[in-house]
Amino acid sequence: LLISAVRYDSHGRARKGVASNYVAERLKRGGRVRVKLKPNKHFAIAPADKDIIMVGPGTGVAPFRAFVQERRATAAKGRSWLFFGDRQFTHDFLYQLDWQEALKDGALTRMDVAFSRDTPGKVYVQNKLWDRRHDLIEWLDGGASFYVCGDAKNMAKDVRATLVRVFAEVKALSPEVAEQAVAGLERDKRYLQDTY
Repeated sequence: LLISAVRYDSHGRARKGVASNYVAERLKRGGRVRVKLKPNKHFAIAPADKDIIMVGPGTGVAPFRAFVQERRATAAKGRSWLFFGDRQFTHDFLYQLDWQEALKDGALTRMDVAFSRDTPGKVYVQNKLWDRRHDLIEWLDGGASFYVCGDAKNMAKDVRATLVRVFAEVKALSPEVAEQAVAGLERDKRYLQDTY
């Protein structure tokens, strides 16, 4: 499990997420906590010979660590590309050493990162998708599967809208036809989400 402690200020008072801060601050090493996992049977890794594109900002990156580990263990031939984002490079680069090792040994082919609070203008994973739009379409045209994991409220919608724009721009499609292209990926089970 990848748990990020929820902490924020509201109306001049410091607030904390009950469950996440229990694990982060109160649970002793070796302690036990009961959790209920809800598997997503429709969010499975593509066959080892197929390319995958993974978009996982924040704790949404957790399943992609397992995807990359599986790719390494099976000596998969398909390429893998990760888009990761969070607030700050120095505090929020989750699994940084794992990603660097995976890039070095080839279990991860490419990685693009976005740290939204490290620059004057906020940069998110959807901005990185747009920046890499030509390569993104090349991978998708070659049969890559596209995975999104994380925040359902904003990120997942923004990523999907960006992908529609990418299709429209790169392939010179109308917005309606670009929407149909992304819907086709969804129908073909090549655009998969695990959002919460």
